[in-house]
Amino acid sequence: MGKQDKSGAHEVSAAVANDLRLYAGRRWPMMNHKWRKARLASLLGMNERRVKSLYEAEQTARLRADEEARIQALIDSQNSEIEEANRDAFAALQERIARLEAIILARETQQDHHPVAGQGEGSYRRRRSDVSGPA
Repeated sequence: MGKQDKSGAHEVSAAVANDLRLYAGRRWPMMNHKWRKARLASLLGMNERRVKSLYEAEQTARLRADEEARIQALIDSQNSEIEEANRDAFAALQERIARLEAIILARETQQDHHPVAGQGEGSYRRRRSDVSGPA
């Protein structure tokens, strides 16, 4: 195995470590790394020492094809959950905006039909004459 092969394998390990850290950080934001690694080991069906090697991108760690497939499936499942949650949140936001626009329109329509007392040019002149004294 040449020097270039080793650096390429380490880049893959670094990318996998980054993916695992991002996944674990999003899924369990309040937990420490040790807890996250133990949980990942459980989800991936791997022992904790193996997950630690991959999670920390140890230079001696080499990713096997079956491990790569399990990790990718785990990350893809999270991505699809996030996309679904985003779609749901966007739909809820659109509904909320529609309700707020309806409320605003109703209030504007109500104000057009029932002007507030004291509004308009004539009332302004009356108020100014009240403040400035007799004319």
